[in-house]
Amino acid sequence: MRVKLIFTIITLIALASLEGCQHLSQKNLTLKAELTVFHEFPKDFKPSTVAIVPWHQSQKGSLEFKHYSAILKERLEKLGFTVVDHSKKPELLLFFDYGDDNGKEITETYTIPDFGMIGYTGYSLNSWGMYPGMPMYGYRGYQTHTNRYTLFTRYIRIDIAKPKMKSTELDKIYEGQLRSKGTCSKLTLTLPYLIDMYFQNFPGKNNDTQSLEKSWDGVC
Repeated sequence: MRVKLIFTIITLIALASLEGCQHLSQKNLTLKAELTVFHEFPKDFKPSTVAIVPWHQSQKGSLEFKHYSAILKERLEKLGFTVVDHSKKPELLLFFDYGDDNGKEITETYTIPDFGMIGYTGYSLNSWGMYPGMPMYGYRGYQTHTNRYTLFTRYIRIDIAKPKMKSTELDKIYEGQLRSKGTCSKLTLTLPYLIDMYFQNFPGKNNDTQSLEKSWDGVC
């Protein structure tokens, strides 16, 4: 009974050590990002009419851009904006861009404690022969493990500008960029969460970088 108890305690310690070794290669139930913002919104700014326009010419007519713009539109309307078509002469133009890189190969090496049987308490001798004593358990050193995975950087870029009267020029009043790193390369799964994170504290503090977090199911 005593041996079983000792082994149970050692096993629990080993499991706790394993749980402490969290890596980006494992399923992470929290999306993390950094958002850097510069803007000239007045303190009494109130949401107005806005049109979402492509950042690049190649995005015009893109069904992918249309899909993500619909998600962005819903988020803007929650903030009180009225999203209209560009032809309706909105008070603001919002230039929207998104994407990710090709990923970077990462190699991590880490160690965990190795527990197990280290010997016996001694030997006993009787009429039948010599027998080992009680087994002893303890620390035997460390095991080295290696993780290899691909780390992707996802991004959202947003500029907001006011059209100038009787001019083709724009008066930019906001620019922001969100970056998020993780092992999921599927924007269809991560971008809706990242759009929501982007507007958690809109427009935010000028000339500032915020660290953001949001729970998700981690399935990719």
